[in-house]
Amino acid sequence: MRETQAIIERVRRISPDLQQIDLSTDASLSQLQPGQSLFAHVLENTQYTPYLREQWYPIAVGAARVVVELPPRQRYHPGQVVSVLTPVGRPLPMRTGARHVLLIVHDTPPTPLILLAHQLIAAEVAVTLVLSGNALRYPLELLPPQIEIIHGDTGWAWPEQVQTLGWADQVIALAPPYAQFETYGALYETIGQLRAGAIPDGFALGLFDQPLACGTGACQACQVACHGGDMLACVDGPAIDLKRVRFR
Repeated sequence: MRETQAIIERVRRISPDLQQIDLSTDASLSQLQPGQSLFAHVLENTQYTPYLREQWYPIAVGAARVVVELPPRQRYHPGQVVSVLTPVGRPLPMRTGARHVLLIVHDTPPTPLILLAHQLIAAEVAVTLVLSGNALRYPLELLPPQIEIIHGDTGWAWPEQVQTLGWADQVIALAPPYAQFETYGALYETIGQLRAGAIPDGFALGLFDQPLACGTGACQACQVACHGGDMLACVDGPAIDLKRVRFR
């Protein structure tokens, strides 16, 4: 990771649960890829510097501009300077030649997948987005109209589940930290039952998006139990192949 600075240019509230912030940045942040995030804190006229930073996910990246989306826990204002450590995490590992991608989000905003959805649509990849629980509160008018939106239920089921899992070339799921192992395990079991033969490597990914302390792998607090050795959500993730995860 490297440290740089950004300037807040615009703040807008898009829902009771979310705000979007336009950042003026240097050219290095234009290299951010879906799945990667920023460690940020606002530089105030004070001696206090917080040890823990906030993790911000970009939803749009340009040559000198990054748009992030986050809960309104803190008020931000145009002109504020932000210290940024980036990048946190690895880009989402997409399967070569995938033409149909299924995104599944339950009980949490789909923010970590928004940049990916835009890039897939631009590449003429068909995208289906399943939303359930609190994810349904996301303002759908902000999403590209080319995305097929499906409303799911609270049990990680949705209409035409067999068909959508059958035609998908890749499945990427997002759940809140308290439900990740349970829900990703159930999803992986369902995929195994519906698809004949072994599940290909990289076909089903789970985003282990969780509060991070260091973002560099030093504290080992974000370990994910995996076959062949535990992985770290901050440096190996956030997306981890569910085929590798030890659910039991």
